[in-house]
Amino acid sequence: MPAAIKLQAELGEDLQVIFVESQGANAQAAEKFALDRKWLGGRAMWTTEAPFNTGLGGLPSCALISPTGEIVNVGMSGSVMGDVEDAIAGFAKAKTKFPKDLPKDLKKAWTANSKGNIAKALELLAPMEAGDGDLSFAAGDLRRSIHKNVESRFKAITWMKDNGYPLEALASLETLADSVEDHEDFTARATELAAAIEGDDNEAELDAAGAMAKIEKAIAKSGADEKVAKKLQKLAEKHSGTKVAERASKLAKLILS
Repeated sequence: MPAAIKLQAELGEDLQVIFVESQGANAQAAEKFALDRKWLGGRAMWTTEAPFNTGLGGLPSCALISPTGEIVNVGMSGSVMGDVEDAIAGFAKAKTKFPKDLPKDLKKAWTANSKGNIAKALELLAPMEAGDGDLSFAAGDLRRSIHKNVESRFKAITWMKDNGYPLEALASLETLADSVEDHEDFTARATELAAAIEGDDNEAELDAAGAMAKIEKAIAKSGADEKVAKKLQKLAEKHSGTKVAERASKLAKLILS
């Protein structure tokens, strides 16, 4: 787990680590376990619901899923972690290398998208998709893939906004907004979402999130104890009614349990 958390910290949005508790513990017990080991506070996600069965009986086991959703590596963590890291490095390299199975006419659009210029990529794809033949189909497939990715990012940001993570939502939205700049529809949505996060109606959440971030940073560095729990309880009282306060209260109860 420490190795996976380190990879998550190093690669950021290019990797999503999901830890799955598979020995019958409930969500609260699993989160308490992670908290005690200083594994909370980063981008790694925790769940008690396995997305699929690895087919392995021992622990800890791991699986690597490719950007296209394929399971490319499964095994016991201690023996396959090196292979997993190599595969991740390969995916990172492939991200900047034009696929051989795509028509060469798509290279400029594909490259623009891989560099984060989504608006330019879609602009280049439009006339090719409007044509006929294989190029039209390939251009349509790439456009749909880009749109799917953007929609997924908007959905994730909205979830963060609605569940007490406004600062994380703003950071992700800033990156997305830069990518879709000059695309009329996506830019309008990004602007509307930013206004919702930063608006007066959400000011209480932002204030609470700023205070929460300081405590979470301390937890990630030094762990959590009764003193930290009291700080979380005070935060929850001061910012009562916010989603951040709910998170703080829940975390305080975990620490004291």
